[in-house]
Amino acid sequence: MANIITEHPSYVINAEFNITQKNWDDPDHLAVSQINMASLFKTVSIDHDETVDFEINTQDFDINTLIFTDPLQPNRTLNAETFLNRRLFNDSLLIVHKGKVIHESYRNGMQPTDRHVIHSCTKSLCAMIAAMAMHENKLDPSHSVSHYIKAFSKIPAWDGVTVQHVLDMQAGIAYSEDYTQADADYWSYARAAGYYPPLKGESAIGAKAWAIQNLNQRSHTPGSTFVYNSTLTNVLGMVLENIYDTPLADIFQEKLYSKVGAETHALFNTDPQGFPITEGQFNCTLKDFAKLAYVILNKGKTLKGESILPESFIQSIYAPNADAQNAYHQAVKDSVFPTGQYKNKFWALEPEKKRFTMLGIHGQTAWFDLNQDLMVITQGSYPKQDGTLMMSSFKALWNGISEHVQK
Repeated sequence: MANIITEHPSYVINAEFNITQKNWDDPDHLAVSQINMASLFKTVSIDHDETVDFEINTQDFDINTLIFTDPLQPNRTLNAETFLNRRLFNDSLLIVHKGKVIHESYRNGMQPTDRHVIHSCTKSLCAMIAAMAMHENKLDPSHSVSHYIKAFSKIPAWDGVTVQHVLDMQAGIAYSEDYTQADADYWSYARAAGYYPPLKGESAIGAKAWAIQNLNQRSHTPGSTFVYNSTLTNVLGMVLENIYDTPLADIFQEKLYSKVGAETHALFNTDPQGFPITEGQFNCTLKDFAKLAYVILNKGKTLKGESILPESFIQSIYAPNADAQNAYHQAVKDSVFPTGQYKNKFWALEPEKKRFTMLGIHGQTAWFDLNQDLMVITQGSYPKQDGTLMMSSFKALWNGISEHVQK
């Protein structure tokens, strides 16, 4: 059973510089706040079991030999360390090639023992558990969400919305997650879940109550259009709790984290009511993040060799899917990855090359190039949540590493 680490958060990360719940995501605060999120949330421990280590082979890869075209000034180049520091604002980097760690580094004050929040990469972990539930015949992706959560059966907007629609962000529920708009639905949700203090007249009602009270209008026909909606992953977490009749933190621990050979316990931040914020508040070390992601690279098997995830789930992420691409490009004008698609809470940015990623705001990624048996893990403090420049910089990083390991 997951144990509570923080019952009553202080809401203060650094008193000297007044880094608190109000301003933790200011760009100049991210380096410290993202490794201390337990100060802002009620937090539970996700325990590990037997530790298994990666094989190490850092002799054949020297990232300092890589030179990158500067996405800001394409007529100029940057060395790797400058590129990581000044274009990606990277906190940590780990590269696995053919089952071995070929690079591991830390910057911006981060240490190997720090547990860094991985933001929306948490969504991909939740989807992996959903795939396990499907394999166990406990979850049918074609069933409606209201089949598993009775509260939604009373909301007409949820008629015909399936679990697969939720996995693919095609639920058709009206919602805005434009981080540049102060009145976007996301900010109301984030305050309700405990990311920020409630405004006057609001209360931190929690992720579950917010979803039931606010996800009640339809904007598109389910299955027709990709609309990024973080709160849908909390709904998926609610489904998992119901089908397993087990608290979500315990499901993450028993089904996934205890299996991967982690070195130390992870932290899962919860809303004030104790529900894990499965859309974005899992915290772990760089190496343990890599062990979670390695299940994808290793065709559903952990470092221990235990098969825990159906390989068919992984194949479905990157298999070029016309419906998924059409839905994605209905709303997303992706100039960086024009063939991209979103499937099963992964971003298949170049499906034709078997390249896809977990992706979280501020530079959290677990990127896969299956043709090269390659995985690149990053934790970062990029000053904006997302954007074309950030993704262009990541594309340059991933391409540069992939080309280098081919030599």
